[in-house]
Formats: sequence, C-alpha cells, structure tokens
Amino acid sequence: MDESAESAVEAVRRYAAALEDIRSRLLDAYPDLGCVSDLMVAVRHSRTMPREGMSSTGIEYSVHGAGCRMTDRHGREVDVDLVDGAEAFDAWRIACFLDGKSGARPSVEELRTACAYLSTLGELREVQAGRWYALPDH
Repeated sequence: MDESAESAVEAVRRYAAALEDIRSRLLDAYPDLGCVSDLMVAVRHSRTMPREGMSSTGIEYSVHGAGCRMTDRHGREVDVDLVDGAEAFDAWRIACFLDGKSGARPSVEELRTACAYLSTLGELREVQAGRWYALPDH
C-alpha cells in the first residue's frame, strides 16, 4: 500500500473512531434512544426532542434531511444519513470531517477507495456498493 493510500485508510479510521465515540456519548445522554434513527423519530414524529440541541454529555446534534450531524466539545464533527436502515456515511462526509485538521488530506476518491478496502477487512460495513458505509455491527 503506498503512502497516500495509507493516509486515506488512517483518515477513514479516525472518522470511524470519532463517529463511534461521539455517537456513543450522544446516546448515553438519552437512555430511551438506541440509535440515531430513534433520535430522528423523536424529533420528526413524536416531537419530543428539538431538531437541534446539546446533550448533557456535551454533544451538539442537528437533525437534517436524511440524517444527523453531531459535534463534540473539541469541534470534531461527524455526519450520518439513514441509508437502507443504517447510520451511513460516504467519502464526502469523511472529507468534511478532515477539513478542520492540519496536514495533507486525501481526495474524496482516495477516501472512497479506503472505505472499500476497510469494508473487506470488516472494519466497515458496506451499505450501498461503493458509496455508503457504516460502522460494523457489534
């Protein structure tokens, strides 16, 4: 694997770790919610939660179109859409996550290739071939 491919793989791993951490801390604040989909139902259908808010665990969230953007106290921002029932992300969302970081950033195409590679290792789950990925089921 060449250096730019390694860089893209590490960037995707950083995004996945941030997503796992931030999502977990958001859901810890709302014991009745098991996933981001439950949050979206609470916002849109039962209207028991506001579209935007700050959790007691320090995670800011914003429900949008088909998903939710979550930001921690350090400014790490992750965004997922609900795709085929999964909390999914694509290479573009990973690139947005990386925008705030210093150093060279892999291209969207390199990130897409890295996502496909990590899905073959079981580190990600491919939701829609070549486009949407999710954290593996635990």
